[in-house]
Amino acid sequence: MLRWLTHWASHHAPAPEKHAERALGELRMELFQAEQRVLDAQMHADYYRTRIAFCEEVLKKGIEQVSDDRKGQHEISPPLRPGLKLTAAQ
Repeated sequence: MLRWLTHWASHHAPAPEKHAERALGELRMELFQAEQRVLDAQMHADYYRTRIAFCEEVLKKGIEQVSDDRKGQHEISPPLRPGLKLTAAQ
């Protein structure tokens, strides 16, 4: 009986290839989520970097001058972060 059980287990136990196949999907999802968290963190860092620059500029020049400068900049599109490529779905 023990021999039969050992034989059955050796033929029906999942092979390392099956384990790898199952893990691959989970690992890809984990990688996607990790990359998404990195992009979110970069976006938050850019947001706070912009706010800090704005506050420093207000302290140096005063709100009136900064407001006038920004009105002129609205006509020009803001520069995109280097490395980020935006693509439109068509």
